[in-house]
Amino acid sequence: MKHRHVHPFLFCIVLLSLSAIALAQSFTGGFVGTVKNTNGEVVANAEIVITQVQTNQTFTVMTNSSGYYTSPPLAVGVYRIEAKATGFRRAVRNDITLQVQQVLNADFTLEVGAVSDTVTVTAEQPVLEATTSVLGKVVDNKRILELPLNSRNVYSLIQLTPGFSGSVGNNYNQMNYSVNGARPTMMDTVIDGVTASFPTVNGFTGISVFPSVDAIQEFKVMGATYPAEFGRSLGSVLNVVFKSGTNQLHGSAYEFLRNSVFDSNNFFENAAGRKLGSFKRSQFGGHATGPIIKDKTFFMGSYEGLRARNFATSIRSVPTLAQRNGDFSQTFNQAGTLIAIHNPFSTVGTVRQRFQCDAGGNPMPVLADRTQAAGTACNKIPTALFDPVALNIMKFFPLPNQPGAANTNANNYAASGSTQTNLDNYDFRIDHRLSEKQTFFARYSHRYTEDVPLKAFSEELTIAEGRVIQENRARNFVMEYT
Repeated sequence: MKHRHVHPFLFCIVLLSLSAIALAQSFTGGFVGTVKNTNGEVVANAEIVITQVQTNQTFTVMTNSSGYYTSPPLAVGVYRIEAKATGFRRAVRNDITLQVQQVLNADFTLEVGAVSDTVTVTAEQPVLEATTSVLGKVVDNKRILELPLNSRNVYSLIQLTPGFSGSVGNNYNQMNYSVNGARPTMMDTVIDGVTASFPTVNGFTGISVFPSVDAIQEFKVMGATYPAEFGRSLGSVLNVVFKSGTNQLHGSAYEFLRNSVFDSNNFFENAAGRKLGSFKRSQFGGHATGPIIKDKTFFMGSYEGLRARNFATSIRSVPTLAQRNGDFSQTFNQAGTLIAIHNPFSTVGTVRQRFQCDAGGNPMPVLADRTQAAGTACNKIPTALFDPVALNIMKFFPLPNQPGAANTNANNYAASGSTQTNLDNYDFRIDHRLSEKQTFFARYSHRYTEDVPLKAFSEELTIAEGRVIQENRARNFVMEYT
């Protein structure tokens, strides 16, 4: 029998990780309040039962000697709160929506009567958040889904926040925005309680998670006076919370299609005889949430894909047929002055000799030392001095397909085609209720982006283009135990 032992160092690392994770409560909320009787006297030892409606998960706390209670950290969602004490009727408050980083005050006034009697509180003022001075803007899932979002980038909704300036792009290094005048590098993005920001090589701030619109429960932009737990930021904090599963199975599937065949060209392009450039964009995906074990284990899964094709053109300069044959007699600068070339093997001291041609304009013979017999200075390279490496490189450049610029012959090759953007984004989350006071969740997010530039040369010549296909992979894993 083989015995396997956990290395003490590894065990310590795991414990430290779990300890750090347990402290990450920045994506939760909670309730506080006071329980009194109809005479205004506090009720001690009253039982407060807090139930999350979607998962039927309950939390029980007791009021202290001052009639005050406080809940444990709670996930965002809709809650039902019940207060009961011996000799009093039960009081219930239904459909209380708890948002991210929100602590709501929910007070109760109990009436004398049997505990079996229930008083549903409906006429009182709504619960208020009076325990924090944080200034921020919460955007919930309803608004996220209903507001128009070109490219379905959930971070675009940051622009709803007062004090916003800058831009938000669709790539990991395009979160170039600020709130209330702070520098973009001072922003932090917290997703499910863990920062997803990182510094990029060009000095900006990147982000490792781009959640699907359907997978987000809500987010909050905190612009000022946020708690000390957000110590990584000197500017604003974007606090994002993923959806979690519930006791009911929910899901959606979608595809958003844009195609230039449905578009019209503008007047000026038509007048110039130019056709409308091709554009195709298909964004598709779906998400599902539901129970694995009712009232105990829940799941959330999301996928989003993007396939985009944009019309693009490329203007390049390639060697002319004469230059390929060593004839540079028509190679001029912009002023129309001949660009003289010299024989590198004919240098005497610091003086370089021009290539030599006979009276008919043909290159003079090449001597044993690779110089030429005397003739008239010209701009033609003898075939014997062609470099074999240069000849092989020349094979990968196409011939000009349009007249180049006057004098220089620059920009003598034109090509058109499409650029490609391919994206696949996955998010998976599991929530598990260990007991009434113990919960656990884990989430994994993966994003793959491929940007393919225009292919201007034919397939057998494309190596000479210097095309770079950019591939980015971003991964994010979060685990939390409470």
